Amino acid sequence: MISALTIARALQLPPPTPQQQAVIEAPLSPSIVIAGAGSGKTETMANRVVWLLANDLVAVPEVLGLTFTRKAAGELAQRVRSRIDQLAAARLTSVVFDPFDSPTIATYNSFANSIFRDNALLVGREGDSSILSEASAWQIARRLVTTSTDDRLITLDKSIDTITAAVLSLSRAMSENVVTSAEVTQMAGRFGELAELPTGSTKVTVLNAKLRDSLTAVQALPVLVDLADQFAREKIRRGFVEYSDQVALALAIAERVPRVVSEYRQRFRVVLLDEYQDTSVVQTRLLATLFADRPVMAVGDPHQSIYGWRGASAANLGTFAVDFTGDPAGALAFPLSTSWRNPLRVLDAANRLVEPLTAVSAVPVARLDPRPQAPTGTLDAFFGETVDDEARAIAGWFEAQLAQPGPGGAPRSAAMLCRSIKKIDAFTTALSERGVRFHVLGLGGLLEEPAVADLVSALRVIYYPNAESELVRLLTGARWRVGLRDVFELSRVGSWLAERDHHFAKLDPALKQRLRESVVVDEGRSLVDALDFVSDCPDGHRMLENFSPVGLERLRSAGRQLTFLRTRTGLDLPDLVNLVTQELLLDIEVAANESSYLGRASLDAFSEQIAGFVAADRTAGLGAFLSWLTEAEKRDKLSPRSEEPEPGTVQILTIHGSKGLEWDVVSVPRMVDDELPGKPQSKQGWLAFGELPYEFRGDAGQLPMLPWRASVSQAEFAKAKDAYNSEIVERYAEEQRRLVYVAVTRARESLLLSGSFWSTQLKPRRAGLFLRELAEHGLVAPDALPDEPENTENPLADSVMLVPWPLEPLGSRGERVAAAAQAVLTADPGAETPWSADIELLLAERAEALAGEKPVIPTRVAASRFKDYVTDPEAVLNRLRRPMPERPYRQTRLGTRFHSWVENRFGLVGGSEQLDVSGEFGMEMDFGTETEFGTETVFGASAESGFASADGLAASGPPAAAAGAGAGAGSGTGASGDAELERLQATFEASEWAGLQPEEVELEIHLVLGGNIVVCKIDAVFRRGTRHQIVDWKTGRAPSDAADLDEKQLQLALYRLAYARYRDVDPVDVDAVFYFVASDEVIAPARLYSEAELLALWERVAPALAG
Repeated sequence: MISALTIARALQLPPPTPQQQAVIEAPLSPSIVIAGAGSGKTETMANRVVWLLANDLVAVPEVLGLTFTRKAAGELAQRVRSRIDQLAAARLTSVVFDPFDSPTIATYNSFANSIFRDNALLVGREGDSSILSEASAWQIARRLVTTSTDDRLITLDKSIDTITAAVLSLSRAMSENVVTSAEVTQMAGRFGELAELPTGSTKVTVLNAKLRDSLTAVQALPVLVDLADQFAREKIRRGFVEYSDQVALALAIAERVPRVVSEYRQRFRVVLLDEYQDTSVVQTRLLATLFADRPVMAVGDPHQSIYGWRGASAANLGTFAVDFTGDPAGALAFPLSTSWRNPLRVLDAANRLVEPLTAVSAVPVARLDPRPQAPTGTLDAFFGETVDDEARAIAGWFEAQLAQPGPGGAPRSAAMLCRSIKKIDAFTTALSERGVRFHVLGLGGLLEEPAVADLVSALRVIYYPNAESELVRLLTGARWRVGLRDVFELSRVGSWLAERDHHFAKLDPALKQRLRESVVVDEGRSLVDALDFVSDCPDGHRMLENFSPVGLERLRSAGRQLTFLRTRTGLDLPDLVNLVTQELLLDIEVAANESSYLGRASLDAFSEQIAGFVAADRTAGLGAFLSWLTEAEKRDKLSPRSEEPEPGTVQILTIHGSKGLEWDVVSVPRMVDDELPGKPQSKQGWLAFGELPYEFRGDAGQLPMLPWRASVSQAEFAKAKDAYNSEIVERYAEEQRRLVYVAVTRARESLLLSGSFWSTQLKPRRAGLFLRELAEHGLVAPDALPDEPENTENPLADSVMLVPWPLEPLGSRGERVAAAAQAVLTADPGAETPWSADIELLLAERAEALAGEKPVIPTRVAASRFKDYVTDPEAVLNRLRRPMPERPYRQTRLGTRFHSWVENRFGLVGGSEQLDVSGEFGMEMDFGTETEFGTETVFGASAESGFASADGLAASGPPAAAAGAGAGAGSGTGASGDAELERLQATFEASEWAGLQPEEVELEIHLVLGGNIVVCKIDAVFRRGTRHQIVDWKTGRAPSDAADLDEKQLQLALYRLAYARYRDVDPVDVDAVFYFVASDEVIAPARLYSEAELLALWERVAPALAG
């Protein structure tokens, strides 16, 4: 047997420690490795694989490694592949390694997904189901909520977004814990019987408040479960799965089909499970079902289990032996306790902070030991009077730390890890003042970028009438620069309007009182309404008297701009956002501002967020997007980040997001009472709205339990609930301790822990428990944590910052930019300069180059554009020479929506596959798209010669209504567009096609014709007896004359030829027709061009196209 030490020497690797060697050479049986933070678990796992291979205990393809993130999976895969290559080159063993063999290294979800996709039909699902993104899931769930007719929703007294979030959370929790809706509903019914319990006292006759609140939460479960079931059915109907579905469905397959289990057990003889403490109950069940009693090695650290909010269970490490062997003592246990990351002082702090957790851990956790010759490092602490003092101290610390070069002289990496990034303005301001480069990671950071913040503010203002703070941001910003006095006057106008009706008459006093008592936000004062009033109000109105002339002009400009944007909210969401960006000149702003190094990138990243949101439904509205944005930001802050450290830049992120990352220098701010450690937002646990009862969770044994079934009176229930709430608080305190341990162990060299007495609260907050513990044990300087604040009241409450307002948009560069602009305006354009001759030469060279340019004819041509090439090649050349954007015609939009509806109606998803019928692939981009130049909008009445109707008679029928070719971009998507779409849908439902099932829908075929590729996008293909029938849906008017008919049949002829090649059938056995839905006309060509005729047409115009 070749030892791990021998392998390390042969591969010229550092020798493993005794602990690492024990893990590497562990027997082939279930085992668990407790690997502390920075203990080299990835390297150890890779070396175990090498040891197994070198000793011929396993073949390369028989190794399975699973971890949580794609980043971690990529690192592990690269490490293992590199070690295998080194082993093969060292010729240490006689085993021959196939260079094309690779172990399977994947994320837990992708592994489950592979099981599901390969075996989906066994559980009645489709293996090619698409992954449902967070944005799309929110959109679908929200639509189910808003369209629900269930009267029980009214009794919930919750907002649409709150209910949507609860439906999604409950749906995923039920999936992750393999719970049926019937079980939850039945439990809720039994819990409701507690209302009948006696009060427990003859003096009390009303329902106990604690029981009442609990009943309110639990009685919401039945309607939420019903919506969760609808959400699950909708996902199936639309061919979607979520990540939680993948694992649950894979488990169902494994439990129902023993053959699948047998196949995976034979395929993988060794399994490595990384970050096992973060696995969920359903993931554990799946893995145990597949690999119980097999050589499974689980690696994890219970002290780093911080993702309980997403279903992870810290108890998994403690139950590993039972889960995989059935015996509590059936698994071997190994420690990895040498920290290869942290310096001595940081390590001492980390060990101290987790001592209470180690004492109660379900598995033995060794104290972290320093690596040989570990540096001392630095552990600094600061506790200031105010949060501004704290922010300045952190900024100064980072400035000093980043001024020192890192290893090899490279810039050092840095991070500020926050429990929450809601209130980081003081810190980012201080960093900016010091000139320290920083980057707020994640969606929250993206929304903090000035350009994106302005964009989102504008979107909120044009949608919400109460978006007052967002409106003030826009008005006082660089675009309009409205002064504070005029903003105050605008507020006064809003108050004046709030007391008047739509005729500006004063409201009845009783009605005003009811409005004051209303909790509906839309019924109070609105600055947005005030701005609309000021924009339209005639000069001389008494409510305009106190505005400054410049301020009034700017307010009216802003009002007109925002009113215009409000009229465009019917646009597709991406189009609307692009319009707002351009109208607010944000694209120009980020291009012109050299200090905004993330400006353009931030706008692009925001566009990606929008694209992801509308992926499931292009008709998604602005309101749904803004609601999702709030929820997505909340979830994003708690998710691990994939961004690599940026040397020389302070990355700002949450502690949850820092898991798996490390930096040279790290700061952890706001380590004060009620922040870090913080208090739970709720002590209710599963008695909160929309939560799955703990008794249904797979780790119920490790969760606080409420013995509600044993309660014989309301008073006894209230007493039990108090004890339960106390357990919730204790459990949360443990989670906070794990959180700070993760934060502290991210530092490779230097660590700063800080806090301050005063922030925004009314009472001072002393140093948090974790800071105090470190001070008590001498790990931070005792004088770093003052006992009492200098002020008895918050000094920030009365602090006043005097600044000129509005601010100069160009800052300190204002005078220089103005001088440069003036110099340009006054310059003599004809004056000779030292560069005049060079400029003339360059201009002449450009003119010569432009004159000789010839447009490049695309290799790929859309079938719908083929007629343009063969009928007017000169016009095509002109468009190629000077491409111009096409007007978004109303009928084109309507046609797109109708085609999407037909596709969804038939339940087939097309367009995902491009079929090349010749085996050749074009390498150039399409010129244009399948959308025609408004051709469907200009056709006249019914068809005449050259075509016959579907039954062989001349086509007839009433002419379609005018198509409205001049409609604007927003048409076809508003109320009138919806009505037109409904009429088309009704006509289609009464047509012959409604009762047929197509063979293909939205099929894209690449047809090679004369050296070019014609892209044919076929709407639908039906089997009619022994023949294939291609149908092209048209939502505009039917062709008006014979020439038009002849041109149109070119498209059908190409479709017929492409489909015949695709199916390998004779083109004469393929029919092709148009169905003009608006007029309910089926028009079939009497003849279609043959392949020879099509080729002849193309070759005839080829010389003209060649220029």
